[in-house]
Amino acid sequence: MDWTQDMYDRRKNRGERDFSRNETRENQRRQAGRFQLRLWTEGRTEGRLDFHNCSNLSEEGIFIETTNPYPLHQIVELEFNLPGVQEPIRSSARVVSVLDEESAGPSIMGNGFVFERLGDAERHLIKTFLSAADLVE
Repeated sequence: MDWTQDMYDRRKNRGERDFSRNETRENQRRQAGRFQLRLWTEGRTEGRLDFHNCSNLSEEGIFIETTNPYPLHQIVELEFNLPGVQEPIRSSARVVSVLDEESAGPSIMGNGFVFERLGDAERHLIKTFLSAADLVE
């Protein structure tokens, strides 16, 4: 096993497949660094309540792991707690990427989100948390 490779990096080990969606994907690429961490998250949409693991977080968004990904552009109400912070982070977030059985291959299935409505206090908590991790200048 190659210990230098992050087994949770869904961009690696994709195998041979149709890369015609690359142009679309490149338009969605994140603008900020992501911090890898494991958080329990809660998602609510259209009467549906789901619990998932977060695998990374940035000031602009989050990636959650789920075997039942939300559809592209779906708005989901997310809630999670940062380590060491009692106040939960609550935000509406839009699905910008979907990794399902077909597109994930052997990688982890889930959704990439961009925060849509994130309050100033929540944004400050995330920025402070990421600053402590030396990710934000």
